[in-house]
Amino acid sequence: MNMQRWSEKRSIALHKAIEKKLRSNPDLWDIPKKNITKWKKMKHSVTPAFIEWEYILNKNSKEQILFLLESDSEESKRLRSSSPFTGILNERERKTIFESYCMKRYKKI
Repeated sequence: MNMQRWSEKRSIALHKAIEKKLRSNPDLWDIPKKNITKWKKMKHSVTPAFIEWEYILNKNSKEQILFLLESDSEESKRLRSSSPFTGILNERERKTIFESYCMKRYKKI
């Protein structure tokens, strides 16, 4: 598996974990919107990714958004690369997923 595909699989795993937490704790849905607001204030210009995610979060159902997080489509890959869902997983959860994918990567080398 090439590095890009491996990275995409890890991103899907991270976002599946995010999806599970969003389903079990609906209060977490505020985090991506707060992240976008914070990032817009920190940047000198608003990036297209921020605008697109802001639109998605405001106009789509939670189920549609969750589908985007987990999908293997080109659109989902692109969107995950600028994900506003940072802060939903804690450091331990992220580390567990990263270590799992690191071990998988080196077993194949």
